[in-house]
Amino acid sequence: MTIDRAEMLRILEQAMAPVEREFTDLDLRVKGSIPPDLNGLLYRNGPGRFERGGIPYGHAFDGDGHLCRFDFAAGRVGYSNRFVRTRAYCAEDAAGRMLWRGFGTQKPGGLLTNGLRLRFKNAANTHVIWHAQRLLALWEGGPPHRLDPLTLACQGEEDFAGQLRNRFDPLSRWTAPLLPFSAHPKIDAETGELINFGLVLGHPSRLLLYRIDAQGRMAPPEVHQLDRFSFVHDIAVTRRWICVLLPYADFDIPRALLGLKSPAASLKLETDRPMQALLIPRAGGPTRLIEAMPGFVFHIATAHDREDGGLQLQVIRFPNFPGLGDVEGYFREVEQSNGLPRLERLEIDPDARRCSLSPCNEEVSFELPTSNPGRLGAERPQIYGIGTPAGRRLPFFSAIQRIDTQTNELIQRDLGADLPGEPIPTSTRPDQEDWLLSLVYRAAERRSDLLVLRATDLAIQATIELPHAIPPGFHGCWVPANPGEAMR
Repeated sequence: MTIDRAEMLRILEQAMAPVEREFTDLDLRVKGSIPPDLNGLLYRNGPGRFERGGIPYGHAFDGDGHLCRFDFAAGRVGYSNRFVRTRAYCAEDAAGRMLWRGFGTQKPGGLLTNGLRLRFKNAANTHVIWHAQRLLALWEGGPPHRLDPLTLACQGEEDFAGQLRNRFDPLSRWTAPLLPFSAHPKIDAETGELINFGLVLGHPSRLLLYRIDAQGRMAPPEVHQLDRFSFVHDIAVTRRWICVLLPYADFDIPRALLGLKSPAASLKLETDRPMQALLIPRAGGPTRLIEAMPGFVFHIATAHDREDGGLQLQVIRFPNFPGLGDVEGYFREVEQSNGLPRLERLEIDPDARRCSLSPCNEEVSFELPTSNPGRLGAERPQIYGIGTPAGRRLPFFSAIQRIDTQTNELIQRDLGADLPGEPIPTSTRPDQEDWLLSLVYRAAERRSDLLVLRATDLAIQATIELPHAIPPGFHGCWVPANPGEAMR
């Protein structure tokens, strides 16, 4: 299906319309049939509003967090949705205007209202996870927010019994009383341990590693000093290593702090400089900093230890930092440079301090990668995601994808002018393929459906119709049904 740039931009603009209504346990209409073994809860997070007081946000990352809950039980699907009512959200809602700067949004008023305003709004819009009987909405620049798993009511910031309290210098504590908690934690399905990170600006800047056991107890954060403050969205965790890819995507700190630019507008990627792979041994010991490849990585699809002592990462690499604040400009740049994100294989040899990169499939783009849960560092036979159909040069992600990590065989389900979200697996083992769940914006109807797809071949098993449109979002999680009904 051929769609020109103007049509793509029109569809994207319509898809960004704000969510106007919240529902509670609404029975959804199903076309097809829900698999009888599909029982559990799907939670999904993403921005649900892109303006405040008539002023548009300057970046998709600033949209107000909006949670969806789909309850699968005996062939029925119940639907609830809520905005994440953080203190900042409620204050702005009451005021009817912006009260905080965002990652890519300046407050109206210029330098007077933005200069030295060092607290940024936590949009709680990037991910939602279930761990140790907690449902958490995540945004990487601040702490998580705890939610009621039944009602989706926001219960406030989660500080893990004080372990996220900022104990660094007074300026750091004033700007961020609680430490940042990334939106991409790694959960070991065998042990229940959660590993995550946060980045703290300062002299020196710091990388913080968090370890939370299966009962939800966080150990004191592990602190690693950094030579520079860069933009890191995701990390890789294997049995031996924690790997942090540090691109030369650095912020113009003075201009951002003085309010001359938003953090996103001040970010520059040096495309001619290779990023660095920081390797931190999980068992302790000296770190290693290895030159890798140029570009920028938002997401790391999988990571595992090799028998020879090295590690392999499947990464989604952009040749340039994507300017998501100016969608039309980004389309134009990608069209001219073919700068789509690709799934690539990064091999790291810690002893030789050497990296090599090879493509997994050069024909299509790839983003929002997922895989079945399992032990951290174990190989994943399949990776799922979204992308552009083969031959398309624009970043209009209308296909759901599955790639075999051994053969690189790719299967696509092209949805034409519709926009699928992250395909979330419902399998509980890495060697098992059951179903994928993907929320899809329907361009012609201007509403959304939830698709149930067979993971092995992406055949559509069921289409679940929503009563309204949900803007394209970021991440979510599947919680299998529990006989103990812990969250019902």
